[in-house]
Amino acid sequence: MRVLFTAVPIYGHLLPLLPLAEAAADAGDQVAVAVPPSMAHLVQGLPVRPAGPETAALLAENDRRTGGADMSDLRDIFPVASFFAGTRVDLTFDEVLLQAREFGADVIVADEYDAVGPMVASALQLPLIQHAIGLPVSPPPLVPAMEALLTPRYAQRGLARVDRLALVDPWPPALQSPQWSPPADRLPIRTRTYAGPAPADLPPFAAPGQRPRVLVTLGTVLLDAGMLDALVDAVAALDGVEVLAVVAPGGSRPLADTRANVRFVGFVPMAQLLATGVSVVVAAGGAGTVLAAMSHGIPMVLWPKGAEKPMNAERVAAAGAGIVIDEPTRSAEAVRKVLDDTSLRAGAERVAEQIRRTPDAGRVWSALRDRLRS
Repeated sequence: MRVLFTAVPIYGHLLPLLPLAEAAADAGDQVAVAVPPSMAHLVQGLPVRPAGPETAALLAENDRRTGGADMSDLRDIFPVASFFAGTRVDLTFDEVLLQAREFGADVIVADEYDAVGPMVASALQLPLIQHAIGLPVSPPPLVPAMEALLTPRYAQRGLARVDRLALVDPWPPALQSPQWSPPADRLPIRTRTYAGPAPADLPPFAAPGQRPRVLVTLGTVLLDAGMLDALVDAVAALDGVEVLAVVAPGGSRPLADTRANVRFVGFVPMAQLLATGVSVVVAAGGAGTVLAAMSHGIPMVLWPKGAEKPMNAERVAAAGAGIVIDEPTRSAEAVRKVLDDTSLRAGAERVAEQIRRTPDAGRVWSALRDRLRS
């Protein structure tokens, strides 16, 4: 069986799909991943089908179409919907369709926000599997806004949508909302934190291991150096802590810093960062960061900024695994509370245990193969 994986060209959308892609390859299926060339290095050992513009080009074109509207201001959802269901479809669909045909795809696996993969499945009348990235697509107005853009694009191409075969979901019940009802086609999968192809060269601290280490990250999308510095400055002022801060790919903030207890790094796989002995994660609340911290039982301080992040942050707090703040100056007080309050670490460990009990990618792919056969 030939399986083509597609994703929005953002780290946090592609990386969660890789465990399932590797499981399919391990099961003897032929796998390919359709991504822009600059993301090929993330796809470890799997064939890549280069397709679509780079993320920066997509964002620039989306800015042109929407008048440069702020995608983080969710009072107007149109710019976000336009990126996923308008701009990216118009600039990417034809290339991915060509790659799918040349590859001879038998099934499409797409991230849940990816509108291109389902359209390719419709064009080729192939089974479609979707892979959740975050909690049920949020914010809620995004779904109808995307549908309003996708409906005429399907009609222009004379396509009828195909129903998905399954939704693969890495979010544990402990982080779902109280009103959540799992879809009938849902298959839970154990999240696996991205480790990368090789060890990264991380800068040492003066006295490693003698002080609690705080990881500060805004993920791979937010590039605001001022936001990152505001969090780092507040946390670094605490007595007796080390701060390991991550500058997102494409970020302009220099890595050099004169403070003895602060180290800035560029993109380093999250599994390697957490393996350095992190006690607290301070973050914006992106899905990948939240699932990584929770799977390692590490409590969080969350300053949610944009997209689905407020919902993620609220669920972490509701699980008793973290604290939500509304401005960066409060991060120091919140970090101190997390370090002192053992109940928050216990809450994170409860979520981690639930994640550990979830089927791994190999078992999930086996279940998907059974559905495909039937």
